[in-house]
Amino acid sequence: MKLSIKNLVKHLIIFSRLPRRNTKYELGRDSTRYIPIVGNVLFSYVVGAYKIDITNDNGETIYVATPLIDKHIFDSIESRLDDIIALMRKGNDIGDVLVEVIGIDRGNVAEAIYALRSVTGYGKLQIFLDDPYITDISIVGPGHVWVKHSWVEQKIPEVDFIRTNIVLESFDEVVKLQQLIATKCGTYISTSNPIVDTALPPKDGGHRVHMVAYTISTSRRPEIVIRKKMPNPPSIYHMVNQGVLPKAVADLFKVLIRARGSMIIAGPPGSGKTTLLRSLLYSFVPPGWKVAIIEDTGEIDPPPGSSWVRYTTFELGVVKIDLFDLAKAALRSSATKIIVVGETRGEEAKVLVNALLAGLGGYSTFHGSSPEEVITRFTGPPINLSPVQVAMFNFIAIMGYGEKPKRQLKRLVELIYNAEKGYMDFNIVWDREKDGLNISFEELVKRIRRWSELRIKTEIPIEQILNTGDVLS
Repeated sequence: MKLSIKNLVKHLIIFSRLPRRNTKYELGRDSTRYIPIVGNVLFSYVVGAYKIDITNDNGETIYVATPLIDKHIFDSIESRLDDIIALMRKGNDIGDVLVEVIGIDRGNVAEAIYALRSVTGYGKLQIFLDDPYITDISIVGPGHVWVKHSWVEQKIPEVDFIRTNIVLESFDEVVKLQQLIATKCGTYISTSNPIVDTALPPKDGGHRVHMVAYTISTSRRPEIVIRKKMPNPPSIYHMVNQGVLPKAVADLFKVLIRARGSMIIAGPPGSGKTTLLRSLLYSFVPPGWKVAIIEDTGEIDPPPGSSWVRYTTFELGVVKIDLFDLAKAALRSSATKIIVVGETRGEEAKVLVNALLAGLGGYSTFHGSSPEEVITRFTGPPINLSPVQVAMFNFIAIMGYGEKPKRQLKRLVELIYNAEKGYMDFNIVWDREKDGLNISFEELVKRIRRWSELRIKTEIPIEQILNTGDVLS
């Protein structure tokens, strides 16, 4: 059941660090059935109606959520939901309705509102969607929900997903949750449509969703993966301060954007490709430029009030609009500066190359861990670009993993086409291991063989571009 609730109390988030021994509890279907978890508390805060503790128990990092309100409030809201909705639709204040219908004290209204939001939202997953530290949510069949936590990644970089104490008790509960998510996303998951890639509605965060039905998974374990979209990307120069990339490379990217240049941002899954792309666009694209964005699922939101356009793939029955169709549509959208393909996988690369030939800047992400791999896959099936077409791109930026920060720019290479021999080559402009983070902009420029191409395409002097402020700063 969908519910529009106005004037919800904003969720309270309190940050504190409590280094102590403590006992927390396992939240299953019946939250009165506690299974103690003893561990050293590393980090604590509050999200909505839950206290969150990140604990370490015998070397395992665990996410522990403890409800701040009695279970009977959740039960009362579920049992009286129709009455609550009916009274709210008449214009009654939500707090007054909850006090009257379920008999809570005024002091518990904020927590009860959060409980109502969970009941009418995504149930046990609501807390993870609202927790600003959670970046990824993973469910594989019944059992514990697993998450990626940004504080844990920063403080304990060797840790990937961590176990939570929130449990999906049964196969049926997971399947029902899949159906709920699919319905809210305006799609369906079934035997005839067993793999679903979609996004939550914008009002729910627009997060990327991947679901696999039990019919094609091993041991009847339906899968749900939610990759959260952060509300605002970090400024490029904030990423510089974090050590993700050198300032000189960030300055080069600023010139590349203003010169309508082009780049493929490659790396393994979760290495920060889309984050870097979003930051580049939001930090450096002038406010008046029109950008056309093409994606499977929307991750790069047009800034409010901008002239940017975004197209996403669509499939319903026999009607299918793929990335190739969207790329062609983007070229007709009067975008004259930049076209972006969220992730290149096939024929859409040819349309992107045509956009580069027409003088637009072009950017895309790609799954690949080295320049050689990117070039080989771009020139092979199913993309099948010729070497000279691949050379339409100026650079390949390789993202990867490190210790601090966990996601890093590893290499920046320039693409060079050898006309005499008819093959692709690349020129290493910057290598993290060899050059470090203190390289100068002037040194980078000396290494770029095609620098004159960028200088010709800039509409204002390079020095003026470098002195232009970051849009996000």
